[in-house]
Amino acid sequence: MKRMNKTCVDAGTVNCPCPLAETGDCLICSRLSGSDKCDCSWCGLCIYNEFIQNDKKVSNLRNDIKCRIAEKKWYGEDLLILVLDVPRGTALKAAAAGSFVFLNKCGERAFYNLPISVMKVDIQRAQLHLALKVISAKSKNIAEADDFLMVRGIYRSGLLGGGLESVLKQNNGHGTRKKERWLMVTKGIGLAPAVNILDHAETKANIELVIDPEKLTKEFVDEVVSKEKISEVIVMPLNELPVYHAEDYDKVFILASDHYIDLLTAKINVPEHKLIYSNNFHMCCGEGICGACCHVDENGVVKKMCKCRQKE
Repeated sequence: MKRMNKTCVDAGTVNCPCPLAETGDCLICSRLSGSDKCDCSWCGLCIYNEFIQNDKKVSNLRNDIKCRIAEKKWYGEDLLILVLDVPRGTALKAAAAGSFVFLNKCGERAFYNLPISVMKVDIQRAQLHLALKVISAKSKNIAEADDFLMVRGIYRSGLLGGGLESVLKQNNGHGTRKKERWLMVTKGIGLAPAVNILDHAETKANIELVIDPEKLTKEFVDEVVSKEKISEVIVMPLNELPVYHAEDYDKVFILASDHYIDLLTAKINVPEHKLIYSNNFHMCCGEGICGACCHVDENGVVKKMCKCRQKE
């Protein structure tokens, strides 16, 4: 995989220093990764200083929160929407593009944790809407819950790519930026993170949305996509996708499997600074501890993809 990200997604946030600082594996700070001198390129608040001043402990560790299931709705036999009551602060954080959480059944063993993208946030009601494909052990386990679920988050690395930072800045609503033109291509459950983006971007961009509805239902698509927020909606298989040109758009989102990310990036000829794509690496702990998401680049450097976000 040639696309690679350079910046730790938690650096400079309330979750930094993270557990990797305690184990001597910080992705940013050279002092906290075994060096006896400071030679990092980080321009924010000194991570080493924060760690030392915090008595060499993790800052704001993400913990499991018991959250009530406000609603469950099935679409067909294996597509489930969960609406969860969460703390208002959690809802506010989850509104950012690329947010996801880990879910688990109350009292269940930790290895049943399942990462799920945030599809929609209702800040007024302090609720998260999550779309879940019920496929195997973990998802079946969560689907069985009727009253409460354990929620851990918010995690921020669900989206990657060179164009992401400017999108996040736009979503803050600051300034009077010119309205951009975005192409957003989704396949299957990749529609879920797209909905979260759409809910907060209609005043920032004119959006053309292409949906490959494989393994979805028409009812689900009609209910979760607010068409008044989108310039054009096309529902069709991606292998029948018409010709698009990257020069016609300010941003191109590809929310699908790595196969389609590679295929469509080449077909549309998307430059890195315009590309935003789903992070499909295996997520297990979300903190860079377990190594399930590790990827070795062409220089032999190990990247922990659950912690990555591109810096422009």
